[in-house]
Amino acid sequence: MDDIGFKIVAHGSDAYKQVVELREEILRKPLGLSFSVEDLESEKDYIHVAGYLNGRLCATLMLVPKGDEVKMQRVAIREDVQQKGIGSKMLLFAEDYAKKQGYASIYCHARDTAVPFYLKNDYNIEGDAFVEVGIVHYAMRKNLMGKI
Repeated sequence: MDDIGFKIVAHGSDAYKQVVELREEILRKPLGLSFSVEDLESEKDYIHVAGYLNGRLCATLMLVPKGDEVKMQRVAIREDVQQKGIGSKMLLFAEDYAKKQGYASIYCHARDTAVPFYLKNDYNIEGDAFVEVGIVHYAMRKNLMGKI
């Protein structure tokens, strides 16, 4: 059985730098983009989740507090371990963390290719499709505290 674990990593730490490298590889390079120094500096007050499979970084996401809800961004899972349940386990970790912090809901802007993944994990589509960074996205949300 593979050993999977998740933790919160501090902005600017070595673990955070590895998270940024993973996000660059999965999310930005295919689009010909990269994170600027300003992009990364703006993340200093956000919550950074890192997932490790057998001690090796394999997944990450970022939580951005917005009032009584939290926005999930920059979700990335190493390609060689996708479709193995790691993303769903990471979502559960992030949702549990957000709920313990008192957030009522968690939402994201999901790439159209990721919509089935979020639907499988009990997220709901809100509104119509829109384009972000040249890709079709959908706003998706999951209530954490029952009815809102």
